[in-house]
Amino acid sequence: MSARRPRRAIQPVARPAARQRRQRFVMLTTRSAAVALALRAIPASLALGGLCAAPVAFAAQASASAATAAASQPYNVAAGPLGTALSDFAVQAGVTVQLDARLVDGLRSAGLQGSYSVADGFGKLLAGTKLEIAQSSTGIWLVRPRAAVADTPTPAADATLPTVKVAAQNDSPYGPTEGVVAKWSSTGTKTGTPIVEAQQSISVVTRDQMNEQNAQTLNAAVRYEAGVTTETRGGIATRYDMLNIRGFSADTYWNGLKQIQNGMYSVPQVDPYLMDRIDVLRGPVSVLYGQANAGGLINQESKLPTVQPYHEVGVEFGNDRHQQATMDFSGPIAGDQHYLYRFTAIGRQEDGQVESTRNERVAVAPSFTWRPDDKTTLTLYALYQRDPASTSYGSVPAVGSVLFNPLGTIGRSFYDGEASFERFSRTQEAVGYQFEHALDNTWKVRSNARYYHISQDYASVYGSGLEDDDRTLDRASIVSNDQTNSFAIDNQVEGNFSTGPVDHTVLAGFDYQHMATHYALGYGSAPSIDVFDPVYGASVDAPALTRTQSSSNQYGVYAQDQLRYKKMLVTLGVRQDWANTVTNGITDNTRQWQNDHAFTWRGGISYLFDNGIVPYFSYSESFVPQSGTDINGKAFDPERGRQYELGIKYQPKHYNALFTAAIFDLTRKNLLTTDANNPNYQSQAGEARSRGVELEAKVSLTRSLDVSASYTYLDTIYTKDNSGLQGKHLAAIPSNQASLWAYYTIHGGPLAGLSFGGGGRYTGATYSTDNSFQVRSFFLVDAALRYDLGYAIPRLKGAEVYVNAQNLLNKTYVASCYYGNYCAYGYGRQVFAGLNYRW
Repeated sequence: MSARRPRRAIQPVARPAARQRRQRFVMLTTRSAAVALALRAIPASLALGGLCAAPVAFAAQASASAATAAASQPYNVAAGPLGTALSDFAVQAGVTVQLDARLVDGLRSAGLQGSYSVADGFGKLLAGTKLEIAQSSTGIWLVRPRAAVADTPTPAADATLPTVKVAAQNDSPYGPTEGVVAKWSSTGTKTGTPIVEAQQSISVVTRDQMNEQNAQTLNAAVRYEAGVTTETRGGIATRYDMLNIRGFSADTYWNGLKQIQNGMYSVPQVDPYLMDRIDVLRGPVSVLYGQANAGGLINQESKLPTVQPYHEVGVEFGNDRHQQATMDFSGPIAGDQHYLYRFTAIGRQEDGQVESTRNERVAVAPSFTWRPDDKTTLTLYALYQRDPASTSYGSVPAVGSVLFNPLGTIGRSFYDGEASFERFSRTQEAVGYQFEHALDNTWKVRSNARYYHISQDYASVYGSGLEDDDRTLDRASIVSNDQTNSFAIDNQVEGNFSTGPVDHTVLAGFDYQHMATHYALGYGSAPSIDVFDPVYGASVDAPALTRTQSSSNQYGVYAQDQLRYKKMLVTLGVRQDWANTVTNGITDNTRQWQNDHAFTWRGGISYLFDNGIVPYFSYSESFVPQSGTDINGKAFDPERGRQYELGIKYQPKHYNALFTAAIFDLTRKNLLTTDANNPNYQSQAGEARSRGVELEAKVSLTRSLDVSASYTYLDTIYTKDNSGLQGKHLAAIPSNQASLWAYYTIHGGPLAGLSFGGGGRYTGATYSTDNSFQVRSFFLVDAALRYDLGYAIPRLKGAEVYVNAQNLLNKTYVASCYYGNYCAYGYGRQVFAGLNYRW
């Protein structure tokens, strides 16, 4: 075994030493044209803020650096962030620059044109700042404060600063990203890996993109991402994050740990304002994450403490009596950068789109980071989120919304419930930690854990079918009281080393998930209602409740090796899981056991061309335990998923962009369906398949223009089924989806400080459950306008006003029909206007 060699292409010299969203101490090596071009693929301010590199110096390099420093040569460095300018200058000079990115955060440079020596060029770029340049004995150029500041580490050639997080100018696998183009992700490999090197399709929704689009739900945040079908329950289901990836259900994760639900109505949901980024990983993921739906996962990463002080408050108003207030504070505690804090909060209230309904929320998310040294980081975080009300979870019948009704069309504000009976109240509380310690330059250990509690009280009257007169809606009632506690922990060890000519990033881990729930559930009857002339106020009797207790456990061990031989990358991973569930029927004094185990694996291969093109091929698997038994009393085996994916990723060298394309074949097996020989029982003869193509582009064409675009084609059918679905399309999944979002910011002239953007979202036609009819396609338009008041009134620096409109043209459309003839209207026009102030 030999020491780890510096990686080529677009890898940092060494991997980050702390798994926390933070800023890092960086060395950019540009000794050869190949390495220089590779580094130019990462925008400099991003690389300086998000990567970690161990100082690597040789005597030959020092000699070469000295010769280079004395010579003058022409430079052309564009104006922009100071970190970007310093990196561009270093690339053109062919030297190494090392700095603590905290020093240049928020600073800008006028650029540099003309002939200079290296020292004079750096000095010119740093003129007017409190920074200076110096060259170490090894030839590395160091940017440092002109005068030492207490408790502020000064970079040194042979030392590494404590790892920290920065609020902006950052691009890392764990932290926020400036702009809409993220280059790194930890979600696909659980190690810091460039997205172009991950052999599975990944998209990242950055904080900037969420702000541009003013995304207020998880569905809204991922509307423009390829392969994701959002808002399958339209504008009535804000309480749940109901979406699909590649035609199948997807799991939601928070800070790398699954948001566990009890299978009833106690479903976790965290407000996206509390997040810095959202990663979308498509396809089976069980090798790293255990039991998981075949569609993939969405991982939401919290806003966590920053070393750079950050303060933001905001207010917002909109139609439907929308009111919102936000705050976000972060920075060192008492000026000591070993102790960092963050406090983020949001309050929101508004009328629901459906008549007589309301949305209300208050959420608070404090966090604390302790960095005792440069090898250790511990972050504690918590959540309190209270939703006293949420809009109706009802529906409209297909006849009168999608299908012709001779009596007319049912309005999208139609309410199928009873306000006197309706209630929804949910409280979520969570505490967790993220810990990392570097044992040495090769090995590090991580631990990530969280406890989560959900308390929910739900009662509703809902439509159950339209009678033959085309206007009388039969209704039923439901009551559910849930208490759910869950705990998840993921322990990992990561090693970076070489065996001969092959570099390895090895990951091994053990994770555990536990869920315990107690719920009382009941279904009852309710009086019918006229959908065209509804009269509310009918008396509804509360149904009798059946009480159930359930607990489940999952244990998993996994191992993964990312191998690199020259420009060839290979990833191999294996995992073994054990899962068990015990369900106690308290009311009827019954008990059921379910014990499962599953082995899953994945593999991938890719090649890094010098021009930034990376073709890849991968195979991956998933499993999900299923409750129940067949006619012989045999417990059902887990549902299994497997995917073949062939793709290509392109990260240009000369501008900030990421292009991805993928074709895939994804199959779910062991699905429950009617037993062909005994219709009163179920068997596992079902199978569903999804094949498709995904195209996606994230581009910052200039520092003013951001563009996101995607196209998805899906062919989803039941390939095996005994209930009449075989050969039919999956409900609510479109064959075609496309989106385009563009956002432009004016930096100079009389309109400086003005930003504006717009986008369009196309969703193709979808099928009902039995494919007896189709739901029409629809196209929606969004728009945004924002102005930085500091450009017009300097004393208002940090204040901005904005207006966002979603479904700007107020199109009325049915989002989907599901479970027979139950359908849901999509969101009407939503207009939000607000004011933010940052300092």
